[in-house]
Amino acid sequence: MRSKREPKTLPTGQSVQTVTVLMVLRISLHVMFAFLVLFGTVATLLSEAPAAKHTAVAVLSLALGGIYLWGTVFENRLGLPSNLHQVFSRAKASAPYRPEQTGTPLPVALWLGCITLLWLVLMLLSSSFTWVVFPIMFLYLHLLRPVRSVLATLLLCCLAVALPLVGPAGFGLSAVLHDGVAPGYLIGPTLGALLAIVISFTYRALREDAAHQYRLAERLRAVQAQLVQQQYSAGKVEERERLAREIHDTLAQGLSSIVLVSRAAERSLQEGDRARASEQLSIISASASENLAEARRFIKDLSSPALDDSLVSALQRLATTTAESRRALGKSQPGAEHFVCTFTFEGNEDAARQLPSQVAAAVMRCAQGALANVVAHSQATRSALTLTLWPEKVILDVLDNGRGFDPGAAESRTPSTEGHTGFGLTAMHNRVQALGGSLELESGTGGTALTVSFPLHLQEKA
Repeated sequence: MRSKREPKTLPTGQSVQTVTVLMVLRISLHVMFAFLVLFGTVATLLSEAPAAKHTAVAVLSLALGGIYLWGTVFENRLGLPSNLHQVFSRAKASAPYRPEQTGTPLPVALWLGCITLLWLVLMLLSSSFTWVVFPIMFLYLHLLRPVRSVLATLLLCCLAVALPLVGPAGFGLSAVLHDGVAPGYLIGPTLGALLAIVISFTYRALREDAAHQYRLAERLRAVQAQLVQQQYSAGKVEERERLAREIHDTLAQGLSSIVLVSRAAERSLQEGDRARASEQLSIISASASENLAEARRFIKDLSSPALDDSLVSALQRLATTTAESRRALGKSQPGAEHFVCTFTFEGNEDAARQLPSQVAAAVMRCAQGALANVVAHSQATRSALTLTLWPEKVILDVLDNGRGFDPGAAESRTPSTEGHTGFGLTAMHNRVQALGGSLELESGTGGTALTVSFPLHLQEKA
């Protein structure tokens, strides 16, 4: 049995409002049926008629009420049965009853037939049961297909008109021919039948419209849930890409520098150059400390410790540490021992301090990535870092006199070669485009020139 606290499951395709309206209509129909049967019974029992007739009316009225009550209780608890087996086994109906789709099952037809037959017998005994025809009309209109239900309603209307006039309990045919028929005997059942048909078809239309609106609402909720999930998935992908760029431009480049310098230090020790090895170990220690600070701040708020002060100071320090890391490689790379990296700033330093944080961070990341590539791959002896601040934009130039490379091949390179992740230029492009900037890259045998431009006072793209 269902717990009293367990919420009742709504029928498929029906809202709370629809279920409430159905319940009110159902209760109203039951009350009307019970009242009219009781009225007919009392009116007959109070009339001057033989006791046998009174007994028959009482028994038939109880039978009519009992069969009607049994059917409504059965349907309310288990649903309308589709076959006799469900009636006797009391199996719950597997699907809601729809006469337009399933037709009229045999148990439903037998139930309607019994109710109609008992009503006809009561009508033959007393015309006081005429008005019971109205709830029976609603039963036919609800349980039968539209065309059959209308024909059955019209037939019930004819019987409700004819039996009180010419039936055994009516005035008789001779009296009707002699005195005529009062308009109320014709207008009452006819208007009742027409009203029942109109109400039934209006109710069907409203029910279908409510079900349609409910299905649309459910689809809308499903689409909204799908959009939320897609946005969540897209947000995760975008966040992963952003984190990949941050890690590549900070920790990965720093660790790559440490690996290169540590290999150079190992060779210096093998050659017996302890002074050179000590210098290289100092650079490794400094780089490791910087990367540790990067990692801690990265975990804390994903910002760069290099930007704790101004962008100009951060870039100056980056140029210095880049030169030291490159020279620490010694003879392991051509031109490393005499490598020089300079920084030039053109503009107002106070204005540089007021740059939007996302622009300043992007400039710093691009500079880190570009100089890391210079150290790892260019074999250059000189590199120049220039920051130019204009009223409407900020420009970063990174130049070197290295061996150059093919930008197209570098962007398409897979991370299969040691030291070549194939991600740096792609990440730089994505970072620049996210802020509405532009990136220009030229490279050849005479060196490489990278220019990155960011517009100021521009919101980051969604």
